[in-house]
Amino acid sequence: MQTILITGANRGIGFELTRQILKDDTRIFATCRNPERADALNALASEHTGRVIVLQLDITDDASISATVKAVAAKVNALDLLINNAGIGGDDHARIMGQLISSEVSHVIRTNAVAPLIVTQAFRDLLKKGDNPRVVMISSGLGSLQRTGGASYAYRMSKAAMNMAARVLAYDSAMAGITTVTVNPGWVQTDMGGPQAALKPAESGGALRALINRLSPADAGKFFQYDGSELPW
Repeated sequence: MQTILITGANRGIGFELTRQILKDDTRIFATCRNPERADALNALASEHTGRVIVLQLDITDDASISATVKAVAAKVNALDLLINNAGIGGDDHARIMGQLISSEVSHVIRTNAVAPLIVTQAFRDLLKKGDNPRVVMISSGLGSLQRTGGASYAYRMSKAAMNMAARVLAYDSAMAGITTVTVNPGWVQTDMGGPQAALKPAESGGALRALINRLSPADAGKFFQYDGSELPW
Protein backbone atom coordinates (compact mmCIF):
# COMPACT_ATOMS: atom_id res chain seq x y z
CA MET A 1 0.00 0.00 0.00
CA GLN A 2 1.34 3.41 -1.01
CA THR A 3 1.26 6.19 1.58
CA ILE A 4 0.51 9.66 0.23
CA LEU A 5 0.11 13.16 1.60
CA ILE A 6 -1.82 15.81 -0.32
CA THR A 7 -1.98 19.46 0.73
CA GLY A 8 -5.11 21.48 0.03
CA ALA A 9 -7.17 18.30 -0.26
CA ASN A 10 -10.49 19.81 0.74
CA ARG A 11 -11.49 21.24 -2.63
CA GLY A 12 -10.63 21.65 -6.29
CA ILE A 13 -7.77 19.67 -7.75
CA GLY A 14 -6.61 18.47 -4.32
CA PHE A 15 -9.98 16.90 -3.55
CA GLU A 16 -10.24 15.36 -7.01
CA LEU A 17 -6.73 13.92 -6.72
CA THR A 18 -7.72 12.37 -3.40
CA ARG A 19 -10.77 10.77 -5.05
CA GLN A 20 -8.79 9.53 -8.03
CA ILE A 21 -5.82 8.15 -6.09
CA LEU A 22 -8.18 6.17 -3.86
CA LYS A 23 -8.69 3.90 -6.89
CA ASP A 24 -5.20 2.57 -6.20
CA ASP A 25 -3.96 0.65 -3.16
CA THR A 26 -3.27 3.76 -1.13
CA ARG A 27 -3.48 5.40 2.27
CA ILE A 28 -3.91 9.16 1.97
CA PHE A 29 -3.18 11.87 4.50
CA ALA A 30 -5.52 14.56 3.20
CA THR A 31 -4.62 17.93 4.67
CA CYS A 32 -6.28 21.33 4.73
CA ARG A 33 -6.32 24.47 6.87
CA ASN A 34 -9.82 23.99 8.30
CA PRO A 35 -10.85 20.32 8.49
CA GLU A 36 -14.01 21.23 10.41
CA ARG A 37 -15.30 23.02 7.29
CA ALA A 38 -14.20 20.33 4.81
CA ASP A 39 -17.58 18.61 4.49
CA ALA A 40 -16.91 16.75 1.23
CA LEU A 41 -13.47 15.59 2.37
CA ASN A 42 -14.79 14.40 5.73
CA ALA A 43 -17.56 12.51 3.97
CA LEU A 44 -14.98 10.84 1.72
CA ALA A 45 -12.93 9.89 4.77
CA SER A 46 -16.02 8.34 6.37
CA GLU A 47 -16.58 6.24 3.25
CA HIS A 48 -12.94 5.06 3.29
CA THR A 49 -12.16 4.60 6.96
CA GLY A 50 -8.45 4.14 7.57
CA ARG A 51 -7.53 4.99 3.99
CA VAL A 52 -8.28 8.72 4.10
CA ILE A 53 -6.96 10.47 7.20
CA VAL A 54 -7.88 14.15 7.39
CA LEU A 55 -5.28 16.34 9.09
CA GLN A 56 -5.07 20.05 9.80
CA LEU A 57 -2.22 21.79 7.99
CA ASP A 58 -1.54 25.43 7.31
CA ILE A 59 1.40 25.29 4.90
CA THR A 60 2.45 28.84 5.79
CA ASP A 61 2.78 28.07 9.51
CA ASP A 62 5.95 26.33 10.70
CA ALA A 63 4.32 25.01 13.88
CA SER A 64 1.45 23.54 11.88
CA ILE A 65 3.89 21.84 9.52
CA SER A 66 5.83 20.33 12.42
CA ALA A 67 2.64 19.09 14.07
CA THR A 68 1.50 17.45 10.84
CA VAL A 69 4.84 15.70 10.35
CA LYS A 70 4.58 14.31 13.90
CA ALA A 71 0.99 13.19 13.31
CA VAL A 72 1.98 11.35 10.12
CA ALA A 73 5.11 9.81 11.67
CA ALA A 74 3.01 8.51 14.55
CA LYS A 75 0.99 6.43 12.07
CA VAL A 76 3.49 5.41 9.37
CA ASN A 77 7.23 4.86 9.01
CA ALA A 78 7.53 6.18 5.46
CA LEU A 79 5.90 8.42 2.87
CA ASP A 80 5.86 7.37 -0.78
CA LEU A 81 4.37 10.48 -2.36
CA LEU A 82 3.99 14.13 -1.39
CA ILE A 83 1.69 16.25 -3.54
CA ASN A 84 2.17 19.96 -2.89
CA ASN A 85 -1.18 21.17 -4.18
CA ALA A 86 -2.33 23.89 -1.76
CA GLY A 87 -2.14 27.38 -3.22
CA ILE A 88 -3.90 30.69 -3.78
CA GLY A 89 -4.56 33.00 -6.70
CA GLY A 90 -4.44 36.30 -4.85
CA ASP A 91 -6.75 39.30 -5.05
CA ASP A 92 -6.48 42.38 -7.28
CA HIS A 93 -3.70 43.76 -5.05
CA ALA A 94 -1.58 40.80 -6.15
CA ARG A 95 -2.79 40.73 -9.75
CA ILE A 96 -3.31 44.09 -11.41
CA MET A 97 -0.77 46.77 -12.31
CA GLY A 98 -1.64 50.00 -10.53
CA GLN A 99 -3.27 48.13 -7.63
CA LEU A 100 -0.32 45.99 -6.51
CA ILE A 101 0.58 45.95 -2.80
CA SER A 102 3.88 44.38 -1.77
CA SER A 103 2.41 42.50 1.20
CA GLU A 104 -0.25 40.84 -1.00
CA VAL A 105 2.24 39.91 -3.74
CA SER A 106 4.57 38.50 -1.09
CA HIS A 107 1.73 36.52 0.52
CA VAL A 108 0.96 34.72 -2.76
CA ILE A 109 4.63 33.95 -3.41
CA ARG A 110 5.12 32.71 0.14
CA THR A 111 2.05 30.46 -0.06
CA ASN A 112 2.62 29.07 -3.54
CA ALA A 113 6.41 28.79 -3.71
CA VAL A 114 8.09 29.11 -0.33
CA ALA A 115 5.62 27.00 1.66
CA PRO A 116 5.77 23.91 -0.61
CA LEU A 117 9.56 23.96 -0.37
CA ILE A 118 9.43 24.07 3.44
CA VAL A 119 6.77 21.34 3.53
CA THR A 120 8.96 19.16 1.31
CA GLN A 121 11.95 19.72 3.59
CA ALA A 122 9.84 18.78 6.62
CA PHE A 123 8.76 15.46 5.09
CA ARG A 124 12.15 14.61 3.58
CA ASP A 125 13.11 12.02 6.20
CA LEU A 126 9.84 10.12 5.75
CA LEU A 127 10.15 10.31 1.97
CA LYS A 128 13.70 8.93 2.13
CA LYS A 129 12.20 5.73 3.58
CA GLY A 130 9.48 5.48 0.93
CA ASP A 131 9.02 3.15 -2.02
CA ASN A 132 9.89 5.03 -5.24
CA PRO A 133 9.42 8.30 -3.30
CA ARG A 134 8.13 11.24 -5.33
CA VAL A 135 7.39 14.90 -4.76
CA VAL A 136 4.87 16.44 -7.14
CA MET A 137 4.48 20.21 -7.24
CA ILE A 138 1.09 21.25 -8.65
CA SER A 139 2.11 24.28 -10.68
CA SER A 140 0.53 26.08 -13.64
CA GLY A 141 1.20 26.75 -17.29
CA LEU A 142 1.30 30.40 -16.24
CA GLY A 143 4.57 29.58 -14.50
CA SER A 144 6.28 28.99 -17.85
CA LEU A 145 8.47 31.91 -18.93
CA GLN A 146 7.35 31.31 -22.51
CA ARG A 147 3.77 32.29 -21.66
CA THR A 148 2.78 35.84 -22.48
CA GLY A 149 -0.03 38.07 -21.25
CA GLY A 150 -0.54 40.68 -18.58
CA ALA A 151 -1.85 40.67 -15.02
CA SER A 152 -1.78 37.87 -12.40
CA TYR A 153 1.69 39.05 -11.44
CA ALA A 154 2.01 37.32 -8.09
CA TYR A 155 0.46 34.03 -9.23
CA ARG A 156 2.69 33.80 -12.30
CA MET A 157 5.78 34.75 -10.30
CA SER A 158 4.93 32.24 -7.57
CA LYS A 159 4.47 29.35 -9.98
CA ALA A 160 7.70 30.15 -11.81
CA ALA A 161 9.43 30.12 -8.42
CA MET A 162 7.75 26.83 -7.54
CA ASN A 163 9.03 25.37 -10.79
CA MET A 164 12.57 26.42 -9.94
CA ALA A 165 12.23 24.93 -6.46
CA ALA A 166 11.21 21.61 -8.02
CA ARG A 167 14.10 21.80 -10.46
CA VAL A 168 16.63 22.43 -7.67
CA LEU A 169 15.14 19.72 -5.44
CA ALA A 170 15.48 17.23 -8.27
CA TYR A 171 19.26 17.68 -8.40
CA ASP A 172 20.04 18.36 -4.74
CA SER A 173 22.17 15.59 -3.22
CA ALA A 174 20.26 16.11 0.03
CA MET A 175 17.18 14.80 -1.84
CA ALA A 176 18.96 11.83 -3.40
CA GLY A 177 16.58 8.98 -4.16
CA ILE A 178 13.49 11.21 -4.23
CA THR A 179 12.03 12.06 -7.65
CA THR A 180 10.74 15.64 -7.81
CA VAL A 181 8.67 17.01 -10.69
CA THR A 182 6.35 19.92 -11.34
CA VAL A 183 2.99 19.51 -13.09
CA ASN A 184 0.46 21.77 -14.79
CA PRO A 185 -3.04 20.37 -14.09
CA GLY A 186 -4.52 22.40 -16.95
CA TRP A 187 -7.30 24.97 -16.81
CA VAL A 188 -9.76 23.20 -14.55
CA GLN A 189 -13.33 24.01 -13.48
CA THR A 190 -12.56 24.76 -9.83
CA ASP A 191 -13.16 27.78 -7.60
CA MET A 192 -9.88 29.20 -8.89
CA GLY A 193 -10.26 28.14 -12.53
CA GLY A 194 -13.91 29.17 -12.85
CA PRO A 195 -16.85 27.47 -14.63
CA GLN A 196 -15.59 28.50 -18.07
CA ALA A 197 -12.40 26.43 -17.74
CA ALA A 198 -11.66 23.80 -20.37
CA LEU A 199 -11.32 20.73 -18.13
CA LYS A 200 -13.59 19.08 -15.61
CA PRO A 201 -11.86 18.09 -12.35
CA ALA A 202 -12.23 14.38 -13.09
CA GLU A 203 -10.48 14.79 -16.46
CA SER A 204 -7.50 16.56 -14.95
CA GLY A 205 -7.41 14.40 -11.82
CA GLY A 206 -7.58 11.14 -13.75
CA ALA A 207 -4.78 12.18 -16.10
CA LEU A 208 -2.65 13.39 -13.17
CA ARG A 209 -3.14 10.08 -11.37
CA ALA A 210 -1.91 8.18 -14.43
CA LEU A 211 1.09 10.49 -14.78
CA ILE A 212 2.02 10.25 -11.10
CA ASN A 213 1.76 6.45 -11.15
CA ARG A 214 4.29 6.13 -13.95
CA LEU A 215 6.86 8.60 -12.64
CA SER A 216 10.38 7.21 -12.32
CA PRO A 217 13.77 8.65 -11.31
CA ALA A 218 14.41 9.42 -14.99
CA ASP A 219 11.66 12.06 -14.81
CA ALA A 220 13.32 14.09 -12.04
CA GLY A 221 13.39 17.81 -12.70
CA LYS A 222 10.82 17.80 -15.51
CA PHE A 223 7.84 20.13 -16.01
CA PHE A 224 4.85 18.10 -17.19
CA GLN A 225 1.48 18.90 -18.69
CA TYR A 226 -1.31 16.90 -17.02
CA ASP A 227 -1.42 14.58 -20.06
CA GLY A 228 2.24 13.60 -19.61
CA SER A 229 3.76 15.82 -22.30
CA GLU A 230 6.60 18.10 -21.26
CA LEU A 231 6.24 21.87 -20.99
CA PRO A 232 8.85 24.59 -21.67
CA TRP A 233 10.29 26.30 -18.60
